[in-house]
Amino acid sequence: MSTVTPEWGDGYVGSEVPDTSRATRILVAIVLAVIAAYAVAGCGGSGATTATTSTAPPSTSSTQPTRRPPRKPAKKSATRRPSPPVGTTQRVKTGTSTLSVTVTRLIDPLRDSGAAPLPGTHAVGVMLSIRDDSGATYDSTASGDVSLVASSGTASPLFIKQGICQTPLVDFESLIGVGEVRDGCVGFSLPQGARIRAVRFSPHSRAPGTVSWR
Repeated sequence: MSTVTPEWGDGYVGSEVPDTSRATRILVAIVLAVIAAYAVAGCGGSGATTATTSTAPPSTSSTQPTRRPPRKPAKKSATRRPSPPVGTTQRVKTGTSTLSVTVTRLIDPLRDSGAAPLPGTHAVGVMLSIRDDSGATYDSTASGDVSLVASSGTASPLFIKQGICQTPLVDFESLIGVGEVRDGCVGFSLPQGARIRAVRFSPHSRAPGTVSWR
Protein backbone atom coordinates (compact mmCIF):
# COMPACT_ATOMS: atom_id res chain seq x y z
CA MET A 1 0.00 0.00 0.00
CA SER A 2 1.41 3.32 -1.12
CA THR A 3 1.42 6.52 0.95
CA VAL A 4 0.09 9.85 -0.65
CA THR A 5 1.93 12.98 0.43
CA PRO A 6 -0.32 16.08 0.38
CA GLU A 7 0.87 19.07 -1.71
CA TRP A 8 -0.04 22.81 -1.37
CA GLY A 9 -0.93 23.17 -5.01
CA ASP A 10 -3.81 20.67 -4.89
CA GLY A 11 -5.86 22.76 -2.48
CA TYR A 12 -5.89 20.13 0.09
CA VAL A 13 -4.75 20.83 3.52
CA GLY A 14 -4.01 18.17 6.01
CA SER A 15 -4.93 18.26 9.65
CA GLU A 16 -1.44 19.14 10.51
CA VAL A 17 -1.42 22.43 8.40
CA PRO A 18 -4.13 25.19 9.03
CA ASP A 19 -6.00 26.73 6.03
CA THR A 20 -4.83 30.41 6.36
CA SER A 21 -5.70 31.57 2.81
CA ARG A 22 -9.46 31.23 3.41
CA ALA A 23 -9.33 33.17 6.65
CA THR A 24 -7.41 35.92 4.92
CA ARG A 25 -9.98 36.20 2.17
CA ILE A 26 -12.81 36.43 4.71
CA LEU A 27 -10.98 39.19 6.65
CA VAL A 28 -10.35 41.16 3.47
CA ALA A 29 -14.03 40.88 2.53
CA ILE A 30 -15.11 42.22 5.94
CA VAL A 31 -12.72 45.19 5.71
CA LEU A 32 -13.96 46.03 2.22
CA ALA A 33 -17.57 45.89 3.41
CA VAL A 34 -16.84 48.27 6.29
CA ILE A 35 -15.04 50.69 3.93
CA ALA A 36 -17.96 50.54 1.49
CA ALA A 37 -20.42 51.29 4.31
CA TYR A 38 -18.44 54.34 5.40
CA ALA A 39 -18.22 55.54 1.81
CA VAL A 40 -22.01 55.24 1.35
CA ALA A 41 -22.60 57.13 4.60
CA GLY A 42 -20.22 59.90 3.53
CA CYS A 43 -21.92 60.29 0.14
CA GLY A 44 -25.32 60.51 1.78
CA GLY A 45 -24.13 63.30 4.12
CA SER A 46 -22.58 65.27 1.30
CA GLY A 47 -25.77 65.12 -0.74
CA ALA A 48 -27.75 67.06 1.86
CA THR A 49 -28.51 70.65 0.96
CA THR A 50 -26.48 73.04 3.03
CA ALA A 51 -27.83 76.56 3.41
CA THR A 52 -25.04 79.01 2.74
CA THR A 53 -25.40 82.62 3.89
CA SER A 54 -23.34 84.97 1.78
CA THR A 55 -22.66 88.35 3.24
CA ALA A 56 -22.55 91.02 0.58
CA PRO A 57 -19.59 93.37 0.90
CA PRO A 58 -20.55 96.83 2.07
CA SER A 59 -21.40 99.19 -0.72
CA THR A 60 -18.59 101.59 -1.44
CA SER A 61 -20.82 104.06 -3.25
CA SER A 62 -22.29 106.14 -0.46
CA THR A 63 -24.27 109.25 -1.13
CA GLN A 64 -21.89 112.15 -0.86
CA PRO A 65 -23.21 115.63 -0.03
CA THR A 66 -23.15 118.01 -2.99
CA ARG A 67 -20.21 120.33 -2.64
CA ARG A 68 -20.91 123.90 -3.56
CA PRO A 69 -18.13 125.91 -5.12
CA PRO A 70 -16.51 128.26 -2.65
CA ARG A 71 -18.06 131.67 -2.59
CA LYS A 72 -15.99 134.42 -3.98
CA PRO A 73 -15.37 137.21 -1.54
CA ALA A 74 -17.65 140.11 -2.21
CA LYS A 75 -15.96 142.95 -3.88
CA LYS A 76 -15.57 145.87 -1.63
CA SER A 77 -17.23 148.90 -3.07
CA ALA A 78 -14.97 151.85 -3.38
CA THR A 79 -15.42 154.17 -0.45
CA ARG A 80 -16.68 157.45 -1.75
CA ARG A 81 -14.86 160.33 -0.19
CA PRO A 82 -16.98 163.32 0.78
CA SER A 83 -16.67 166.35 -1.46
CA PRO A 84 -14.32 169.01 -0.13
CA PRO A 85 -15.69 172.43 0.79
CA VAL A 86 -15.75 175.44 -1.49
CA GLY A 87 -12.30 177.03 -1.63
CA THR A 88 -10.45 173.68 -2.05
CA THR A 89 -8.25 173.18 -5.11
CA GLN A 90 -8.70 169.86 -6.90
CA ARG A 91 -6.62 168.20 -9.62
CA VAL A 92 -8.56 167.23 -12.72
CA LYS A 93 -7.42 164.82 -15.43
CA THR A 94 -8.91 165.83 -18.77
CA GLY A 95 -7.30 163.13 -20.93
CA THR A 96 -4.86 165.51 -22.64
CA SER A 97 -4.02 167.87 -19.79
CA THR A 98 -4.05 168.22 -16.03
CA LEU A 99 -5.88 171.11 -14.39
CA SER A 100 -6.04 172.62 -10.94
CA VAL A 101 -9.61 173.81 -10.40
CA THR A 102 -10.83 175.84 -7.44
CA VAL A 103 -14.39 176.95 -6.71
CA THR A 104 -13.66 180.17 -4.89
CA ARG A 105 -17.15 181.44 -4.07
CA LEU A 106 -20.88 180.74 -4.29
CA ILE A 107 -23.12 183.80 -4.67
CA ASP A 108 -26.71 183.06 -3.67
CA PRO A 109 -28.66 185.15 -4.45
CA LEU A 110 -26.85 187.02 -7.20
CA ARG A 111 -28.19 190.58 -7.06
CA ASP A 112 -28.05 193.42 -9.60
CA SER A 113 -27.06 191.00 -12.35
CA GLY A 114 -29.43 192.31 -14.99
CA ALA A 115 -30.40 188.66 -15.62
CA ALA A 116 -33.90 187.55 -16.50
CA PRO A 117 -34.48 184.27 -14.64
CA LEU A 118 -37.61 182.23 -15.27
CA PRO A 119 -40.60 182.76 -12.96
CA GLY A 120 -40.15 180.87 -9.70
CA THR A 121 -36.35 180.98 -9.94
CA HIS A 122 -33.58 183.40 -8.97
CA ALA A 123 -30.03 184.06 -10.15
CA VAL A 124 -26.96 182.54 -8.45
CA GLY A 125 -23.27 182.65 -9.37
CA VAL A 126 -20.32 180.24 -9.13
CA MET A 127 -16.87 181.81 -9.17
CA LEU A 128 -13.90 179.57 -10.00
CA SER A 129 -10.24 179.57 -11.01
CA ILE A 130 -8.66 177.16 -13.50
CA ARG A 131 -4.96 176.53 -14.03
CA ASP A 132 -3.56 174.32 -16.80
CA ASP A 133 -0.73 172.48 -15.00
CA SER A 134 0.58 170.22 -17.76
CA GLY A 135 -0.18 168.48 -21.01
CA ALA A 136 -1.99 170.20 -23.83
CA THR A 137 -3.93 173.43 -24.11
CA TYR A 138 -7.35 173.11 -22.48
CA ASP A 139 -10.24 174.36 -24.61
CA SER A 140 -13.83 174.03 -23.40
CA THR A 141 -16.89 176.03 -22.27
CA ALA A 142 -17.63 177.02 -18.66
CA SER A 143 -21.40 176.69 -19.01
CA GLY A 144 -20.90 173.05 -20.05
CA ASP A 145 -18.20 172.12 -17.55
CA VAL A 146 -19.75 173.68 -14.43
CA SER A 147 -23.07 172.49 -13.01
CA LEU A 148 -25.08 172.70 -9.80
CA VAL A 149 -26.77 169.95 -7.78
CA ALA A 150 -29.87 171.46 -6.17
CA SER A 151 -32.06 170.15 -3.34
CA SER A 152 -35.04 170.37 -5.71
CA GLY A 153 -35.59 171.17 -9.35
CA THR A 154 -32.89 171.90 -11.90
CA ALA A 155 -30.35 174.71 -11.90
CA SER A 156 -29.96 175.91 -15.48
CA PRO A 157 -27.15 178.11 -16.89
CA LEU A 158 -28.19 181.76 -17.00
CA PHE A 159 -26.85 184.68 -19.00
CA ILE A 160 -25.64 187.40 -16.62
CA LYS A 161 -25.79 190.84 -18.18
CA GLN A 162 -23.72 192.83 -15.67
CA GLY A 163 -21.94 192.81 -12.36
CA ILE A 164 -19.32 190.58 -10.73
CA CYS A 165 -20.55 187.50 -12.56
CA GLN A 166 -21.07 189.08 -15.99
CA THR A 167 -20.99 186.51 -18.80
CA PRO A 168 -17.97 187.35 -21.04
CA LEU A 169 -18.17 187.53 -24.80
CA VAL A 170 -15.35 185.01 -25.06
CA ASP A 171 -15.64 182.02 -22.74
CA PHE A 172 -12.92 182.18 -20.08
CA GLU A 173 -12.26 178.41 -20.54
CA SER A 174 -11.31 178.96 -24.17
CA LEU A 175 -7.72 177.97 -25.06
CA ILE A 176 -6.08 177.87 -21.62
CA GLY A 177 -2.37 177.29 -22.24
CA VAL A 178 -0.05 175.26 -20.01
CA GLY A 179 0.90 177.36 -16.98
CA GLU A 180 -1.93 179.83 -17.60
CA VAL A 181 -4.60 180.71 -15.00
CA ARG A 182 -8.14 181.82 -15.84
CA ASP A 183 -10.75 183.20 -13.43
CA GLY A 184 -14.42 183.44 -14.22
CA CYS A 185 -17.99 183.17 -13.04
CA VAL A 186 -20.91 181.07 -14.26
CA GLY A 187 -24.53 182.17 -13.65
CA PHE A 188 -27.46 179.82 -12.96
CA SER A 189 -31.16 180.12 -12.33
CA LEU A 190 -32.09 178.22 -9.16
CA PRO A 191 -35.68 177.34 -8.09
CA GLN A 192 -36.99 179.43 -5.21
CA GLY A 193 -36.51 177.64 -1.87
CA ALA A 194 -33.94 175.20 -3.31
CA ARG A 195 -30.50 174.88 -1.79
CA ILE A 196 -27.21 174.25 -3.55
CA ARG A 197 -25.97 170.83 -2.47
CA ALA A 198 -22.90 170.60 -4.65
CA VAL A 199 -20.93 172.27 -7.42
CA ARG A 200 -19.51 170.00 -10.12
CA PHE A 201 -16.75 170.45 -12.67
CA SER A 202 -16.77 167.97 -15.57
CA PRO A 203 -13.90 168.48 -18.03
CA HIS A 204 -15.13 168.83 -21.60
CA SER A 205 -18.69 168.41 -20.21
CA ARG A 206 -18.11 164.66 -19.68
CA ALA A 207 -18.51 162.46 -16.62
CA PRO A 208 -14.95 161.00 -16.50
CA GLY A 209 -12.78 163.19 -14.29
CA THR A 210 -15.70 164.97 -12.61
CA VAL A 211 -14.98 166.60 -9.26
CA SER A 212 -17.35 168.32 -6.87
CA TRP A 213 -17.50 170.71 -3.93
CA ARG A 214 -20.09 171.12 -1.20
